[in-house]
Amino acid sequence: MNIDNENIKRIIVKSVLGTLTEEENLVLKEWFQENARNWVLYQKLSSAVGLKHKYEQYENVNVVEAFRRNQHVLSVSKYRVMRRILPYAAVVFLLFGGVFCFLMNRSGEIQEEDPVVLSAGGKYAELILADGQKVDLYEGMEMKFQERTSNIQIEGNVVCYQEKTDRVTVNEYNMIRTPLGGEYSLMLSDGTKVWLNAMSELRYPVTFGGDTREVELKGEAYFEVKENEAKPFIVKTDDFNVRVLGTSFNISAYSDSPLAYTTLCSGHVRLSDRRVPGKEIDILPGEQLSFHRDNREMNVREVDVDVFVSWREGFFRFDNNTVDEVFTILQRWYNIQVFYANMEVRQELFTGKLPRFDNFQIIIDLIERVSDLKIEVRGEMIYIDK
Repeated sequence: MNIDNENIKRIIVKSVLGTLTEEENLVLKEWFQENARNWVLYQKLSSAVGLKHKYEQYENVNVVEAFRRNQHVLSVSKYRVMRRILPYAAVVFLLFGGVFCFLMNRSGEIQEEDPVVLSAGGKYAELILADGQKVDLYEGMEMKFQERTSNIQIEGNVVCYQEKTDRVTVNEYNMIRTPLGGEYSLMLSDGTKVWLNAMSELRYPVTFGGDTREVELKGEAYFEVKENEAKPFIVKTDDFNVRVLGTSFNISAYSDSPLAYTTLCSGHVRLSDRRVPGKEIDILPGEQLSFHRDNREMNVREVDVDVFVSWREGFFRFDNNTVDEVFTILQRWYNIQVFYANMEVRQELFTGKLPRFDNFQIIIDLIERVSDLKIEVRGEMIYIDK
């Protein structure tokens, strides 16, 4: 069966948007079977993580004009449905048009790629100083330098801040951010320790002035806050604030997830919705608060906190997580893109403990050993069925 590029492009877009008909789904599967490399192309176009970053790059696109140029490939009968997803669909069409052509050579064949080795992540990050200088952090590096209000030492995979005794009063901020497959630690000037997980970012003052200690987090981090009753410690995310005194807790607030989680190991924290003044909830040790971004709901439940902080000790721990949740976490640590055979596979439940620093093939073998999943690795593309 030969499918023209425009038709398969339209089908792939509908697959990503979840609007495929049964007939189109069969066409897509037959296209996979025509050539093993077709599946590679599909993954490059439909990766959820990749699309998110591309969407951010193209968020200023005139989506109305984009839709007008591409509406000839849309069924008129689907107009009402597509209208609700119009901005996203239009951008996806634009992206696919360019990327699809880039990945195909003149003869219509998918370009060959070199094999990809799926190695575990490591101690990598980028430190951005107040003056804009960037310092690449890597495992085992040692370095000392000074800013106007603080001495900074990098040793043992930790960035440590120490206030100068003769410091001047000035508000200066640093930032540390980790890439896909990176993690790093730091000790703030007040003695608070922070472990930053992959694809995360923390902005913080070099020294804490005023009546509070405030930092800003995107992604995931574990905090051990130095107690200071006179200066509450506040972690700000895009959606909520976490206020503490002396406490250890984990926050997972990735922007590509509909839920954000705060898990309390010790102490006492109070969460407040940044958009709804007065909406606050306290949680106690052993409890986790989930924040629903769509409806702003906060729900508290008791959990095994070790499941949610084990990444800091070099493990992934899962407790009745869906396969979709498991591989969303693995995607942030390994350079992989995932394709699921169907929705049923996504919702399969998995419980287990996986070594965080092992080769990815070992991870796959362990998952297959304790489940009925069939996982095929093709370079950086992972195909999951059962």
